[in-house]
Amino acid sequence: MNDDVSTTESDQPMSDNSAAEEPEEPMAGGESEPAAEKGENGGGPGKLGSFKNLLTGGMLVRVGGAIMAIAALFSWLEVGNDSFPNVAGVGTTTFGVGLTVFVLGLSLFLRPWSVAVTLGTTLGAIGITLVFISIVGTSGGELAIGAWIGLAGSGIALIGALQVAAKSDKKPTLDVRLMPVALGAALAVVASFWLDWMLNFGLYIFSGSESSEPLNGLHPDVLFGVPILILGGIVLLACTELTAIPLITSEGRRQVLLLVCQIAGIAITVIAGSNVVGMMLLGLFVFGSGPLVALVGGLLMIRSIREA
Repeated sequence: MNDDVSTTESDQPMSDNSAAEEPEEPMAGGESEPAAEKGENGGGPGKLGSFKNLLTGGMLVRVGGAIMAIAALFSWLEVGNDSFPNVAGVGTTTFGVGLTVFVLGLSLFLRPWSVAVTLGTTLGAIGITLVFISIVGTSGGELAIGAWIGLAGSGIALIGALQVAAKSDKKPTLDVRLMPVALGAALAVVASFWLDWMLNFGLYIFSGSESSEPLNGLHPDVLFGVPILILGGIVLLACTELTAIPLITSEGRRQVLLLVCQIAGIAITVIAGSNVVGMMLLGLFVFGSGPLVALVGGLLMIRSIREA
């Protein structure tokens, strides 16, 4: 009896061990599959590389926005000996340009915007900063470091937005009402060269011009109509292609054209709005009807292009 009991007791663990040893290989195989999936989806080089690229673009946008905001605290015009006290860009010396760059830089730094909004705002900031540099001139010694810092920050943010747009796999599907977009572009184009833009503008930028006659947006003392004219012309060409040959234009190209129209509308709104809102807040009531009409045109374009 003792032998039988000992035999059965010794046989029972062996059967348990053998039963436990049988699924050992499937368990090992089961563990390797999640590990492989984790390596492919979570820790694999492909996903990490894509995420790193997106992160780099987003960081460039935020860094560029921070530089734009800081640039407005530097001198944009050299006034007096060594420009002391500091003539910051948010003051009346930049007639709204530095203030717009400051606000846009803060918005880009504090929160992420869509690709279209980021590209439009950075293009608008680059446009108004280049116009400011062109009006003041680089040879007279009146242009200070703040304008160049603002231009560099806008360029960095633009590069980051382009990188995010190129690496992003999810692009929104846009829908459009072409007639309001075309009307807004036409208003912006007409406002840039046909309507009065500023009055006695040269007096505020120390250019020596004391003429009281109205100036259009393409006048050398104004120049804010130049980027608006270019952007509005691009939108009109895109609307012409979308209207004239809708059957030939593929859906992918149609979405690209709509994105271009949306970006251009945002940039036009930024440029015209910097002339209107900036000067109203700073007390320089010298703008004419041109920037107001261009602002309405830009808002029409933005409101008429939506995600489907």
